[in-house]
Amino acid sequence: MPRTALGGLVVTGLVLVIVAVLLWPAGAGSSPAPLPAPLTVPVAAPGPAAAGASAPAAPAPPARVRIGTVAAAPVVAVGVDGRGAMAVPEDVRTVGWYRFGPRPGATSGSAVLSGHVDDRVQGRGAFAALGEVRPGDPVDVELANGTRLGYQVRTIERVPKDALPADRLFARSGPPRLTLVTCGGDFDWATRSYEENVVVTAEPVW
Repeated sequence: MPRTALGGLVVTGLVLVIVAVLLWPAGAGSSPAPLPAPLTVPVAAPGPAAAGASAPAAPAPPARVRIGTVAAAPVVAVGVDGRGAMAVPEDVRTVGWYRFGPRPGATSGSAVLSGHVDDRVQGRGAFAALGEVRPGDPVDVELANGTRLGYQVRTIERVPKDALPADRLFARSGPPRLTLVTCGGDFDWATRSYEENVVVTAEPVW
């Protein structure tokens, strides 16, 4: 699908996890509505550690993701763009991880990975086939330190772009999960954007 420039940022047709934060501009399938902004969302300070206890080490950042037989791509950290939406990698073969949220392997919250469906110039995107996954399919995430984490797909949703539940998809609390996001549905040539997002939720199996 064609990609367009919006506010100086080139965006493309995109993807999951997979998560409306994801109300992206035309062509960028995993774009969000206003995200929980890193500088404005209060984060509770950790309570005092028990005597002799040390805080668990944070997992390393994600470096690569494989989703069954439908996707395998490198992962890069992304933040927010000038509109307050989750940024998306310009290279459609690359998946973005929302670095202001939980990391894959964290003990709670939703780690969000977003990828493109396609691009008029670059072609097929990393999450082009995300909508083909099924419950039970494996998702593997390799961290920057070589650690491998296993997940299993639980739910696949197709959500209108203007109805994505950002609070749920970008939650920093609750059970640990991986959220994959991309574009889906029909392509609206008038707005040059896909009409839906595909949102895949996977749970850890480690």
